Amino acid sequence: MANPPEKPKGRTNPLLDDAEFQIAPEPVKARVVPAFVEKAMQATEQKRISAAEELPSSPRWPMLSGIFFYPFYLSALGSWMFISAGLMVFGWLFMFWIEYGAMDMSTVYYLGLPAFTAGVLTFGYAASCCFSIIEGTSNGWDSFEVSPGIEWKEWIWSFLHISALLAQAGMVGYALELVCYSESWLPMVVGTLAVFPLVLLGALAADGAWAPLAIGKTLQSFFLVGWAWRLFYVETTPMIAGWAWLVKTQLAGQGPWLVPLYAGPLLATIILIYARLIGRLAGCISAATTKLLDEGDDDEDA
Repeated sequence: MANPPEKPKGRTNPLLDDAEFQIAPEPVKARVVPAFVEKAMQATEQKRISAAEELPSSPRWPMLSGIFFYPFYLSALGSWMFISAGLMVFGWLFMFWIEYGAMDMSTVYYLGLPAFTAGVLTFGYAASCCFSIIEGTSNGWDSFEVSPGIEWKEWIWSFLHISALLAQAGMVGYALELVCYSESWLPMVVGTLAVFPLVLLGALAADGAWAPLAIGKTLQSFFLVGWAWRLFYVETTPMIAGWAWLVKTQLAGQGPWLVPLYAGPLLATIILIYARLIGRLAGCISAATTKLLDEGDDDEDA
């Protein structure tokens, strides 16, 4: 029997004999991830404040301790300085715009548009800081890093969120002004500031919804932690009224161009303190609700 012919030692076509000749796949090169994308991915993998394993004990006087000096904590000082600078720039641009004719199209372009941009970015950044402060404070933390991020689109979104909630509170204030038959804006301002915490906490309780879907539960908190609500209004009303009176009297007096120099930092301080109080108020409501539910479970077990 004749031996089978030997295979040629030269190169052959691999398509004709794929069993013996296999094409090795080319090595896949690792995709280079930009530094800012890698940093963002690492930030998303970190635990949020609400996911911490052990929360600190609540302060003995939650509506008083760590409130008025909070903007000057090292963790919040950078945000306070940024908001103060933005408010000063916005105030001067707005005053220049009004001084040189707000209805003139040239001033609208050169002064009105920059003033509007500075105002939206500043208040948007302040709103992002407030959401961060409310979350951290309501979870029981006294000091934490206020990090709203550097994405300006997020600031604008936070600004629109707060503006929508403020507009809803303003509807109640406007209805109060109509009921009082007042030609002054005072009833509207008072009603708006009185209802805004309810609308804000209702929206936060509904997972950040724009409509205050949980405002009913927030109203029930008046019976649970009425003392906390009273302290909240006692502390915030003099600050807001005093700032408004100071700005109004100084603008009407001599040297109005110096007003943004101190009105901006004062308003930044009030904003951060207000967010701090909202966070403490939310923490008191959550603690009282949890205690009430636990007592109800104990009664059922008994």
